[in-house]
Amino acid sequence: MSSSAPQQVLGADPEELEHYSANLVAVAARLDRVSRVLAGEVRDTRWTGSAAVTFRCEWRRSYELSLRQVAAALRSGAEQIRGQAQQQRLASSSELQSTASGATTSRGAAQTASQAVPQAVAQAVAHAAGQGGLQNLYQAHRQAIATELQLLRAQRADWLSMSLVGGLLSGIRFLPFDPLQVIDQKVGWLESLAGEQRQFLFFDTTEGGHVAEVFGQLDQARHVTVLVPGVSTDPNDFADPRNLPAARLQRGHSDTAAIQWLGYNPPNNLLQAGFNAGVFSQSSALAGAVALQSFVASLRRSGAQDITVIGHSLGAYLASVAAGTGAGLDADRLVLAGSPGSLRSNVSQLHLHGGAGSDSTVFSMEEGVDPIATGVLGHSMLGWDVADPNFGATNLVDGEGGFGNPLRNHGSYFRDPVSLQSLQAVISGTALR
Repeated sequence: MSSSAPQQVLGADPEELEHYSANLVAVAARLDRVSRVLAGEVRDTRWTGSAAVTFRCEWRRSYELSLRQVAAALRSGAEQIRGQAQQQRLASSSELQSTASGATTSRGAAQTASQAVPQAVAQAVAHAAGQGGLQNLYQAHRQAIATELQLLRAQRADWLSMSLVGGLLSGIRFLPFDPLQVIDQKVGWLESLAGEQRQFLFFDTTEGGHVAEVFGQLDQARHVTVLVPGVSTDPNDFADPRNLPAARLQRGHSDTAAIQWLGYNPPNNLLQAGFNAGVFSQSSALAGAVALQSFVASLRRSGAQDITVIGHSLGAYLASVAAGTGAGLDADRLVLAGSPGSLRSNVSQLHLHGGAGSDSTVFSMEEGVDPIATGVLGHSMLGWDVADPNFGATNLVDGEGGFGNPLRNHGSYFRDPVSLQSLQAVISGTALR
């Protein structure tokens, strides 16, 4: 990730390398947990017969071993990167000491200092300092997806190989618990995430499923934006990544990296979202606000110098909750698009990277008449109306100069060219007003 004032570091940033190392360790730990859970299921399931014996043997001989090997490879890679970070600190320290003692700072002296690092280590550090660290993380997630798919497909085939149960499952399916349906849903979800070019910062197949996918070159981008979606968003939306809001915003902007972030469990539909006067929505957003704070802070620690968070619908409410706490949101700018409201009544009560929010750092957008975002007397469904002048946000230009189609407006923020242009201007720091 770029910076307006790059530090003089010999080869690579040790803290960044250590961050990559920690990510690899975290992925390895997750694989260990998956392996333990599956091993427990294989051990404790009341299942007899030749198919059961065959599967358990195959599990111990192949599947469980593969999971362990992947986890071990990740830990080995993490250890190498951590060692490279230590070598880097030593090399940088030698450079600083040489300069402090009056050594020349000419190009020749710098080259001599860099030769103090063993050639093999220097090459490895340079690789990790480029895309190596992130690419290792992306590859680890792709491998984890492939491994889990392999396990699930084998489990499905084994269920069907059982003559009695297999006949019931492939026929009328009247069992109170349908393991094939559960497996098929998970396989479909994982298959939608598979692909050689997918770049996941995290994915979690438990509960509703959490995903963060990167579009663009995160470690080289001048601008980083995080897209927080709203109601009815789930991992199935990642099946066609080209249509994700992050992909649309990043397209054609090589200096920008956009992250589609699904780190919380939004309600499944508007009916559920509005249950009990929106309490379900509020509790979901409050839980997600903490996760969003942590995620944005990790981007800043990793070197992102210019961060914009764009929340849509309930995601906008979530982002305003995160910014409205004492810890705040470590973003430079915040966009609330189609927001059902804010817990805070004014942008000055929101806390961003540069301090209190203002009309130059907090923006709102409403596509024509949006029934989710429309406010009355300064209030919306879940709080204060962020488009109200008293709230203090800058209202962005959208593509619906009039009423538009109220039934479709709420879903048009990332499809309309004018709205996309306004959002891209915020990301680049040249917002259209």
